[in-house]
Amino acid sequence: MRWSFQIGSIRGIPIKLHVTFLIIFLFVIWLFSANAFPIFNLTIGFGNMNISSGLKYLLGSIAAVLFFATLLFHELSHSFVAQHYGAHIRGITLFIIGGVSQMDEIPKEPHKEARISAAGPGLSLSIGLISYALYYLFGPVNLAETGALVKNAALIILGILAFYNIVLGIFNLIPAFPMDGGRLLRAWFAKRMPYIDATRRAVAVGKSFAFAMGILGLFTLQFFLLLIAIFIYFGGSEEERATVVSVTLAGVKVRDLMTRVPDVIYVPPDWTIDQLIEVLFKTKHMGYPVQESLDSPVLGVVTFADVQKIPAPKRGITRVGDVMTRALIAIRPDADAYDALKLMSTRNVGRLLVMEDGQMKGLVSRTDLMRAIQFLGTYR
Repeated sequence: MRWSFQIGSIRGIPIKLHVTFLIIFLFVIWLFSANAFPIFNLTIGFGNMNISSGLKYLLGSIAAVLFFATLLFHELSHSFVAQHYGAHIRGITLFIIGGVSQMDEIPKEPHKEARISAAGPGLSLSIGLISYALYYLFGPVNLAETGALVKNAALIILGILAFYNIVLGIFNLIPAFPMDGGRLLRAWFAKRMPYIDATRRAVAVGKSFAFAMGILGLFTLQFFLLLIAIFIYFGGSEEERATVVSVTLAGVKVRDLMTRVPDVIYVPPDWTIDQLIEVLFKTKHMGYPVQESLDSPVLGVVTFADVQKIPAPKRGITRVGDVMTRALIAIRPDADAYDALKLMSTRNVGRLLVMEDGQMKGLVSRTDLMRAIQFLGTYR
């Protein structure tokens, strides 16, 4: 099942909706349509308007679309600033607890990371304050005023945009990953200490917030708050792991870690699976390029997982060429080692062919990368 689907793109950035977004979208429509409550002199919701339920839900839907549009603008502001600094944006996804800009890698210079991180909350607070100013200028809502349906509906929408964007901006400034405030805190620490240490300290602060938020959510039975706490806790842990890996592998190229030709072990396509199993047992590798000879083109890749699909009685007659994967996942020798690791993770493979000008130059495995991380982490 596809958990997200693309609805369009803006400046080359794919915009996607996660299936869980539909849950929160429908809930927000109901919240705006069937309820009305005053907050900071703002009227939030259409529930008290003397109009039909259908019209209330129509206005609630309009308000929900506009609010989530501002949430998308929040993420786009991050992405546009990141693009300015050369980052590649793989997409923006809206889901049940917000939006995520998927960047290949955030620049590690503190001032760049700070500007990228501040862009989202800055835009949300700006939208909120401008909406509040317009509401204050033309408001307040007066349901007793006859003939003021359009004015009251517009004021309520302004109130919704004002309140929720101000809340969104302030909430994202919480100093906890993956919130923007966590990245701002790391950028502040990174001016005073190594980047990994700055990340670990910022993650520790964020986990403290997550723990406190989780306790509050349990005692007040606010399960959405508990969900956010879990998201923050594990998001911080993932950020710490990714940062340690990316910083440790900084400056390391694929060619520095790969097994080079002619040391790469290959298997011919006409070998039987039994012959392949003998090589698997002797070399203890989990995958091999398939070639007629070391100088011939790579025809595919065969792995231990391919072997497992073949019943034991048929392994003596089944050929490697019949079970190999023909789609080649390759990387250039001058690519960053961290990019190789990301490619392995996204494609769920344990090794990559290293190709240049159509020729195989070597093979790099996840084990090669993990060994390099362990070794380099000792000295960096």
